[in-house]
Amino acid sequence: MGRKEQLIQLVEEFNQATANGLLQNASEETMRTWINRLLGVFGWDVSNTQQVLQERVLEKDERERLHNIGSRYIKPDYTLMNGTQRLFFLDAKRQDVNIHDDKAPAFQIRSYGWSIGAPYSIVTDFEEMAIYDCQGMPHISDTADFARLHYFEVRDYVENFDILEQYLGRERVLSAISQTRHNASDNLDRGFASFLCDIKLKLATSIAANNDGISIYELNLWSQIILNRILFIRVCEARGLETEGLLLDFQKKGFWEEFKQSSYLTFYEHYDGPMFERIDVIHRLVIGNEVFDELLTYLYYPSPYCFDVIPLKSISDIYDLFLGYHLEEKDGRLCNVLKSEFQKSNGAVTTPMSLVEATINATLPADRLAQMGVEDVMGTAILDPACGSGVFLVGVFDLLLRKITEEIKANPGCVDSQYYSIINGEPVLNLYGKKLIVSQCLYGIDINQESVEVAKLSLSLKIIDGYELQDYDVVGLYGSKILDGVGVNIKCGNTLVGSDVVTAFPSILKDPTELTNTNIFDWEAQFEAIAQKGGFDYVIGNPPYVEVKNYNVELPTMATYIKRRYRSSRNGKIDLAIPFIERGLEMLNDRGSLGFLVQKRFFKTEYGKGIRKFVSEGRLLREIYDYAETDLFADRITYVAILVCDKSHRQSESFTYTSSIGNIPVTVPKLMATETPWNFDDLGAQTMRLRKSAELGTLEDVCNIKVGVQVLWDPAYHILVEATDDDYVYGRTALQDNLKIEKAACRVLLCNEKFVPLSKRPETTYILFPYDVNEGEVAEITFSEYTRRYPLAGAYLSRHRSQIEANVQTLPMRREDLDKDEYWHLFTRANNHNAVYRKLCIPMTTQNPQAAVVMREDAYCDNANMFFIQLEDNTDQHLYALAGVINSTPFAYFSKMIANPQQGGFFKFNKQFLNPVPFPVQAFTEMNDKILEVASIAKQIEEYHSMMETSPSRANRLTPALIELWRQLDIVCCDLYGFTDEETALFMSNPRNDHRYA
Repeated sequence: MGRKEQLIQLVEEFNQATANGLLQNASEETMRTWINRLLGVFGWDVSNTQQVLQERVLEKDERERLHNIGSRYIKPDYTLMNGTQRLFFLDAKRQDVNIHDDKAPAFQIRSYGWSIGAPYSIVTDFEEMAIYDCQGMPHISDTADFARLHYFEVRDYVENFDILEQYLGRERVLSAISQTRHNASDNLDRGFASFLCDIKLKLATSIAANNDGISIYELNLWSQIILNRILFIRVCEARGLETEGLLLDFQKKGFWEEFKQSSYLTFYEHYDGPMFERIDVIHRLVIGNEVFDELLTYLYYPSPYCFDVIPLKSISDIYDLFLGYHLEEKDGRLCNVLKSEFQKSNGAVTTPMSLVEATINATLPADRLAQMGVEDVMGTAILDPACGSGVFLVGVFDLLLRKITEEIKANPGCVDSQYYSIINGEPVLNLYGKKLIVSQCLYGIDINQESVEVAKLSLSLKIIDGYELQDYDVVGLYGSKILDGVGVNIKCGNTLVGSDVVTAFPSILKDPTELTNTNIFDWEAQFEAIAQKGGFDYVIGNPPYVEVKNYNVELPTMATYIKRRYRSSRNGKIDLAIPFIERGLEMLNDRGSLGFLVQKRFFKTEYGKGIRKFVSEGRLLREIYDYAETDLFADRITYVAILVCDKSHRQSESFTYTSSIGNIPVTVPKLMATETPWNFDDLGAQTMRLRKSAELGTLEDVCNIKVGVQVLWDPAYHILVEATDDDYVYGRTALQDNLKIEKAACRVLLCNEKFVPLSKRPETTYILFPYDVNEGEVAEITFSEYTRRYPLAGAYLSRHRSQIEANVQTLPMRREDLDKDEYWHLFTRANNHNAVYRKLCIPMTTQNPQAAVVMREDAYCDNANMFFIQLEDNTDQHLYALAGVINSTPFAYFSKMIANPQQGGFFKFNKQFLNPVPFPVQAFTEMNDKILEVASIAKQIEEYHSMMETSPSRANRLTPALIELWRQLDIVCCDLYGFTDEETALFMSNPRNDHRYA
């Protein structure tokens, strides 16, 4: 019988029972029997806790026990599951509840669904059913029909079978939810994080106002600890460990005095551990109760936050966002400030649980875990060196917990019975077993003390989570000091900076503030037992993606130390993930593995050259999982991958590469991963690239790629040209229209605008240029001299000086030795001002590499988007031959293997991506016949483009000839690269054609 037929039969039975009076004044439990059958119709096995979790009816003594501790036990009746993943809720109601009009059950079910990020949830008494969208924050004032997707009475079920199948059909639900990313949990996290920021500010303000001598550091830390403790107790209430409404009872008597007294006595005695360490300073604090009144409104009904169902991951995410801010004093007032390392990205971002689990599973894979017994597992030391709120530590905890439980099922004698209990016939690790995992296996470091406190909170919540209330006594949750020792392995310190910084930079000792903020950390001393065993077995996490330069002002010694200390970190503007990889590998024992979720930009960028070399020379790669998706993090475009390095894998000749497109693991020879940019998508093509590089040489063997000029401020110095004559440039800037400037005061600027390869670049942009360049020597022109020579240019700059200085830092602002009136107009960087010679210009961001010949010697390229190529011998033949090869299909084919991909099919062809591209060096050096033929064809293409530009009406008639010239160019270049006939045919079957035609 099909599902629709089963539904028809079920509805008929219900209607008959109703007609016979069997359901009059029926209890909620009676209605649940009908709901169970309804779920069964749609494919749910209500007896399988991997599919449906039910709030079971408690025995009399159990209900009395709950009543004695004040618990109302109001979790939703059904949690629809996919294994351990909660999908949505279904709440059962008595028939006397008005589901259609009563806003209370609507608010309740929406709150539950919203609290876990469910897309929707359902409330029903079988006779009525309402399905609610749970992606928006619910409010107690919302009407019953607000956010209601569907409302049905039992008579409507059969007619609306397809809709019910969509929301209740198990297969449809699993498929739909797995394919959809919902923002509900993110809204929850950001809303709560914003609220916590406000509360922390008010709490710290009250502490500062009522207590003397409290530093900013202490205000940040004490307010954080107090908030952690309150939130922890609220979660304990919701889970039945504390009397429901305990914090509200404190409020009635004077919250702060009651809470701190309980923290010092009752809570310390029950929990101890990191949560309620007796800190006398906190116990002596005087704080106004009004701060806590506002906090409690968010922690209790009618708040939409349901603490009995909020996942612990959500709490970690809330704190990750919250910890992106800290308190600072400005103009005598405290304020929340986004930490400097997050200002560029506009705030912290949380790591999705799917990525956390994928990183952990890649680093400690199932086949390796399967070979480990309980003793091996309990002897495994795992570190997160930048642990933040502790989400990776919690993920590792879950993995080890499952493994040990499975081992106990298979062999009950493998673990001492004091560490687990048998509940409903199944082994369950009790409090002591969980604590053993935390104390023996999990280690964390973070530079921020508040983050350390939150990581300890996360582990503490994990210890008490996952048990049913009736089992608390069995698993030990009613004991004393139940969290004793939890979090002792979570340390506050700077993973990257050891005490050798004092020897290398003794000047730091003279600056106590910088020394304190640098937070020196010697892991060998802090984790002495691990160091004595040679290091950690695993280092796992998500290292910070913050450019080191962000620390130049606040922690300059740290920034310099990192550049000097780490071999991987000496190339350009690196981010902290680079030295974290090197440091993490140092902290491993000789068979250890490192698994990081990383920004994969370093696979190809110049700054990643050092770490690519470090990893490849050490033969450390075991696995790379490459995410093609760029929207994995909320409100961020990211390019991420999982990088796994393994010291026990050094003898292997290969590693595994998997792209999320196709998700098929590919075995890659380690010789493919060198210090040159990494690309493993097409191994055959990569093999050819490396072979051709070895045979022919590379582009950097024949030329120098350089950056263009960088003016002081583009809006003031870039002139968009409308006309020119022998003496003047006429046009406009972003600051002034109808501008007339002396031509000699300016230079032509070549930008990446409507670029056509092998075409003469139009002179549509000029820049004000306060320098003299004679025979390669560059001299600054003082402002008074510049104004004397070029009165119009000087007057223009004078008119806009205040606006310019308000927007950029001029040279005199940086250097006190420079006269502020004579040097304020100069560029802050002198980039290749002496590049007065014939050259090639190459745009940075395009779909394929492009080049054009620039015969005007004093034309400059724009630093922001146009590079140029310097040739030692810049004859016509050399320039056009080089431009021809760069614009060819074979060169594009090789360059895109290693270039940095962007959105929309574009790539960044920076110097580091073009230099390693194979190039026919010998043929070019010798200027053999084929190279001369390329030069000739390239020159003809430029001439055709000029004709098409000057006579657009002839373009259609010239295009066929132009297409043929490009084809000839590709064929000759294929010959220069030494391709076989088969390879040439392959290239010519798919030539590049972007922007080749004017």
